[in-house]
Amino acid sequence: MSNVIMCSVKDAKKLFEHMNDDDMITLTVFSKKSFQHDKPKRIRKKNGEELIEKADSIEYQDNDFFGRLSLYGVVEEKDIVHNLLFPQLE
Repeated sequence: MSNVIMCSVKDAKKLFEHMNDDDMITLTVFSKKSFQHDKPKRIRKKNGEELIEKADSIEYQDNDFFGRLSLYGVVEEKDIVHNLLFPQLE
């Protein structure tokens, strides 16, 4: 398993540079408190970047073929985490 690192908004957006604005990524939302999660959704890269800008803190995990950004503080409820899953360059 890869290490998880903290990153800035600027660094998180750089991870998306190889994608077009209309490319799709996967969004998952879950509660750390209740461990409940919503059904994963496909959203446009542009919408993912908007979520990144709202985050208080961001964690990045390199999972070989795809990356995961965990966004904390996107909404007022601090127990909610937004995960963005996206394809990476090889």
